[in-house]
Amino acid sequence: MATGQTCLSLGDLIYVLELLKKCDFPKANWYDLGLTLGLLKSSLDVIEKNHPHDASRCMTECLSQWLGRADNVDSRGGANLDSLSDALGSMNETAVAEKLSESTITVCNYNHCIFYHRTSGSY
Repeated sequence: MATGQTCLSLGDLIYVLELLKKCDFPKANWYDLGLTLGLLKSSLDVIEKNHPHDASRCMTECLSQWLGRADNVDSRGGANLDSLSDALGSMNETAVAEKLSESTITVCNYNHCIFYHRTSGSY
């Protein structure tokens, strides 16, 4: 069983999107999430410019950049479920962070499965 520290990759994009949807994260907050995860404002501005008024697509592109470990993602803990949960907590998305931490989540792709259950942390 892997922990939330297991690095995710671009192949995990659909699973991260599904996870955030299940935890009721508002797609409209994609920009702040990207900043909190370590993406640069300039990178997020490009996403916003390329997909105006399409929060769903912007969220997908933002998470794709995060999973690709762009910009300062590694300095913010890397692309893993723990750093995602920490980012949500620091954004005052406490309900989303709590749902994430209380759920046992399985993220699988062709290369690996991650069984994630975070039991620590207070938001």
